[in-house]
Amino acid sequence: MKLTRTAVIALLVAGLAGTAATATAVVSRRDSEATGQGTTATTPTAPATTTATQTPSVAAADQQPAVAPLTPGQVKYEHRVWGDPKTEAGIRIWAPKDWQLAKVSTFEARLTSPNKLWNLRVNGAVSGGRTTQAAADAKIAGLRATPGIRILARVDGTTRFANPHFPAATYHHTTITYSYDDPARGPRLVVDRFVAVYEPTSTNLEISAGGRPEDRAALTAITDKATEDYIRLP
Repeated sequence: MKLTRTAVIALLVAGLAGTAATATAVVSRRDSEATGQGTTATTPTAPATTTATQTPSVAAADQQPAVAPLTPGQVKYEHRVWGDPKTEAGIRIWAPKDWQLAKVSTFEARLTSPNKLWNLRVNGAVSGGRTTQAAADAKIAGLRATPGIRILARVDGTTRFANPHFPAATYHHTTITYSYDDPARGPRLVVDRFVAVYEPTSTNLEISAGGRPEDRAALTAITDKATEDYIRLP
């Protein structure tokens, strides 16, 4: 049975309500922990004495095994929803499953992998009025002072809106791929896409996936997946 457009919108609204309920539960649990309710009191113990033979934490960190490159086939997706259930405004996209979602605003969120190496940022509140090419130009200009910045690719393209419950549409976008040097994490790579959702000449959405240079193929696939079923209400 095919869902109607109204039914899909209802699912999105229900998702927003579910997100709000989860957030409330998390806040309640944190409040309980902060006040000591629901926990068993323990007797404070004296701090451990540091000896000369203690292994420095930095050395322990250096011994952690390297993480293999992320590949497109490793990434599992699910629909992620966030927004404001009071106004029924929000975003619904395909995003990596089990990545932690942090809502920045009603139409913007950042998702981070459990190992903190990879992330996805979605901003559905980009001001219109300029083309995706102009938005990419502005981004590149703003990156010029970034240490080790290298623009690796710039591609104009289109994505067919993949949700069968809505009218057919084509998203126009400009994607830039760049790398830079992070003093704390080493070389980083970002796939940054500017999308015209409603009119080909007006940018409304930015999707960017970040990781390491060796994760490039997976980051590109994550950006593509997030683009193809993007829905914003209103």
